[in-house]
Amino acid sequence: RESDALEVGPADAFVATTWWTAHIAGAALASVEADRFLYLIQEYEPFTFPMGSLEALARASYDLPHVALYSTELLRDYFRRHGIGVHGDAESATFRNAITAVPPPSAAELAARTTRRLLFYARPEPHAARNMFELGALALGRALERGAFDGWTLHGIGTVEGARRLDLGGSSLELLPRSEPGDYAALLRDHDAGLALMYTPHPSLVPIEMASAGLLTVTNSFENKTAEALAGISTNFVVAAPDIDAIADALCEASAGAGDLERRTRGARVNWSRDWDDALNDALMERVAAWLAPPD
Repeated sequence: RESDALEVGPADAFVATTWWTAHIAGAALASVEADRFLYLIQEYEPFTFPMGSLEALARASYDLPHVALYSTELLRDYFRRHGIGVHGDAESATFRNAITAVPPPSAAELAARTTRRLLFYARPEPHAARNMFELGALALGRALERGAFDGWTLHGIGTVEGARRLDLGGSSLELLPRSEPGDYAALLRDHDAGLALMYTPHPSLVPIEMASAGLLTVTNSFENKTAEALAGISTNFVVAAPDIDAIADALCEASAGAGDLERRTRGARVNWSRDWDDALNDALMERVAAWLAPPD
């Protein structure tokens, strides 16, 4: 994007990783022999905008000629249910983004803790609206009113604005600054319950990472992202409808259940990719290479 033009040959292929590069790739097909591009679809991107021009352009990107590589089967299933883009097995595939590999704490290590800690994926910035910071904060405050997390330490991660405290009516949430990947894994292991919301069909990686670290993790449902679907990933999930009282109820359940060490250690064995060699395995990459090959 820093140059005026890109030199290409007739046998070159294009890969788009966002809706705006999909529009560029779609227009660039006129310069090559390929009649479609590979679209790495990491989210239903219209949900990242208010209804308006950007939402409409993001939605239109799925009408361009492409083959699709979806981040998770849940996401492809959402596209299929709504008849959006391409989602058949011949023209699409799925993968599971590798999560941060977190060695789960043992039951003995969990039992030895003298302080319980909650970790909230707290992203108040407008660009992260789909993480529903306001809904999470209100539900957490309501759960505290009901006696949940009494004596616990409350932390938040995800903000880009640095460390500060958020008053929750008698209790405070400490918003932690960004950490390095290695420190992030250690941070997860030091907590006992998690709250991570995502108002989209994608399950989000943070709640899966929390569950893999042995946290009872409150997250929300969304259409085909049901409690049953999420239970197939980890039994550490406590799934609620995206509603203040429902999330508060789930937080109370996580607070009360944090002492079930057997559940937490069992649920840490998440059904998910922990490294990229597994996520992008040889069979999948052979399909991708075939899609990118010059046409006969």
